[in-house]
Amino acid sequence: MVFPLPEAGEPIIVSNRPKEPEARRVSVVIPTYNRAQMVVRAVESALRAVAPGDEIIVVDDGSTDRTDLALKKYAGKIRYIKTPNRGAGPARNRGVEVAKWDWIAFLDSDDEWMDDHLRLHRALLAKTSVLFSFSNFDVHYDDQPEPCHAQMRLVTWTRDRRSWDDILGPGIPYSRYASLPPGRVDFSVRTGSLYHLMLRSSYTPAWTSVVRRDVAGDALRFPEDLPTFEDYDCFIRLSKLGTAAYLDCATAINHGHGGPRLQAIDRIEKARARMAVLERNWGRDEAYLRDHGEAYQSVMDEMKRYEIKQLVLQGETQAARDRLKEVKGVPRSIRLLSRFPGWFAKLLASRYLAVKAVLKRTRPMALANRAAWSCRPPPRKGVSSGTV
Repeated sequence: MVFPLPEAGEPIIVSNRPKEPEARRVSVVIPTYNRAQMVVRAVESALRAVAPGDEIIVVDDGSTDRTDLALKKYAGKIRYIKTPNRGAGPARNRGVEVAKWDWIAFLDSDDEWMDDHLRLHRALLAKTSVLFSFSNFDVHYDDQPEPCHAQMRLVTWTRDRRSWDDILGPGIPYSRYASLPPGRVDFSVRTGSLYHLMLRSSYTPAWTSVVRRDVAGDALRFPEDLPTFEDYDCFIRLSKLGTAAYLDCATAINHGHGGPRLQAIDRIEKARARMAVLERNWGRDEAYLRDHGEAYQSVMDEMKRYEIKQLVLQGETQAARDRLKEVKGVPRSIRLLSRFPGWFAKLLASRYLAVKAVLKRTRPMALANRAAWSCRPPPRKGVSSGTV
């Protein structure tokens, strides 16, 4: 089913190089699965961000919640493609395959762009030779009783607390590349290679990125055999191929919610998927391993220890014992639990986690009470500090 689209350091500056008008047009790819209400918000934000000649492609990954009816009103404004349910990787790949233009922008169906998102990325790509660009994002927690927003959350997402000067080097004001949209305060742009950095964490939220498909070639493809981390795998290969540009400003909004996800998997599957990504990229890169073999092995061992812990917590103690032979440094408590029958280890672990959760909730209250008490003024001379 298709809704037709009507026809319509410092990077090298290449603004004087002639370009065909089509080279600056963008194809927006939005994969979705059972988000009939949320995808409308994403499409609306994309419509506000696109320029004449751009296209918006929504790939419906086998939704059963009448997503097609929710998007019917956008016929003529978007291309709607429905596919069998196969996951996020195949859905994104389908969008890339049918895209008319060679600059590909990704947006998740539960998120949204700010109005100037594409304008900022498009102008930067037009003035530089970077392979892809990405930016920061804000978070809106939709499932909270009161509106709860958090700004510039990429650092939290990557779990890298360093400054971007340390991560990618000093920035250059965006205004040196292109004019700023009305209301947008100037910000830094940082460029460089993410290949080694990506070993520890993903730095590129797909929903904030724009990629040159004509330069990326086969590297712009998401694995279809992984239950998750397909975007991580893709951007590792892109990072090996070319330079990235980071726009140090929020251009998108990530919505936290309890709704359906394109992948619903457990922690063991996540650990195994991450290890598969590590092995098929850095684990097969002989030149990289010669220089960074210890760093690669350290991350792999860390993931193996995490997998063993999750196996024990889910009562799969035999599988955990088998994996214990492959890695050192597993906590003594996990080793001990792995010796018990699965049902008993799972029971003990669940009791431990329950107590830990209670302590986690009560500790802030205790600290707050202590802080409140410490803020009380000292008693006056001759007056008891106790209650009457």
